[in-house]
Amino acid sequence: MLSLVRRDPRYGWGLMNIRDEIDRMFRNFYDEADGDERSWAPSVDIAENQDNLTLTAEIPGVDKKDVKISLQNNVLTIEGEKKQEKEGSKNGQLGSERFYGKFSRTFTLSADIDAEKIKADFHNGVLTVTLPKTEKVKPRQIAIN
Repeated sequence: MLSLVRRDPRYGWGLMNIRDEIDRMFRNFYDEADGDERSWAPSVDIAENQDNLTLTAEIPGVDKKDVKISLQNNVLTIEGEKKQEKEGSKNGQLGSERFYGKFSRTFTLSADIDAEKIKADFHNGVLTVTLPKTEKVKPRQIAIN
């Protein structure tokens, strides 16, 4: 098996290997302490037009049934869990940079959102939550007599 070794001219070959080994031990210790679930949160874009606020969250690898959206006291919460594949996940795996485990994002909304008309769509790992504005905050044209 081919093994790649990073070399830093300041430390020479030997010390860099020791440093890498210590870093790996700390990563493994903290990963195991968390039950091998590192915390993460999905990236979210927020857009606004005259009728709606729209939140778009990237949650690839998460099943729709593992996502929950709630609204309470003008606080919108998106939470869920990205589950790690059990079959073959450790067998032959050399490393992993993907995050697994539970996530939660909260957003404080103004009272000017019509809570009864909130919609959520989930397609190809992207969650879109549409938050309609109430009629009183929408811009309107005023006719001149």
